[in-house]
Amino acid sequence: MAVSAAPKPSTRAQLMRAGREIVQRHGFQGLTVRAVASAADANLGSFVYHFGTRDAFVAELIEVWYAPILSRVAGVSDVEMPPLDRLRHAVVQIIDFVSEHDTFIGHIFSAALAGERPARDFLGSLAGRHPRSLLKLIAEAQSANELTDEDPLQVACFLMSSVGLPRLIAAGWHGPPLFPRSLATAVSRIARDRDCILQRLDWALHGLSKRVPR
Repeated sequence: MAVSAAPKPSTRAQLMRAGREIVQRHGFQGLTVRAVASAADANLGSFVYHFGTRDAFVAELIEVWYAPILSRVAGVSDVEMPPLDRLRHAVVQIIDFVSEHDTFIGHIFSAALAGERPARDFLGSLAGRHPRSLLKLIAEAQSANELTDEDPLQVACFLMSSVGLPRLIAAGWHGPPLFPRSLATAVSRIARDRDCILQRLDWALHGLSKRVPR
């Protein structure tokens, strides 16, 4: 029996894939309508038909990229485990997603700083997305008397700075001239190593926890 060939991706899907690959290699500054159409082996008319404008394309490209993490964090609420463990699980989902998409995230921030409206709009919308889910999980852990009663936003800031701030510091520690290269390398390793990140997360949760030690 002959095996049927896999269906060819739609033109829209090919354009999206081409756009993602261009951003990964060159950032959003390298993403032009002509470049996307050429990489997808499509004509300019097809691009306009499916997306209309470059801004609309970039906005959808970012949303499609972001959808999995939003789903992961939101889905944690349905997991059967104690509230504090659900909170940890949600933060781990964010950690892993950031690690997997480090380059793309950097390009989004660079685009926003350069004035790209879709990137700026996306970052401006984040407060109502996975951070809201995270605040909900923090509130649930507080209601279960498992977590300190401080402002949930303060708790969220502490948690995320514990796992993410070293990474931001490492980004600026590429010496010389400001820092020795050996120090920059060591900080970068600790900031990016998953085991080190999880250790910092557990330290932070231990400090915030109301659980009675076993």
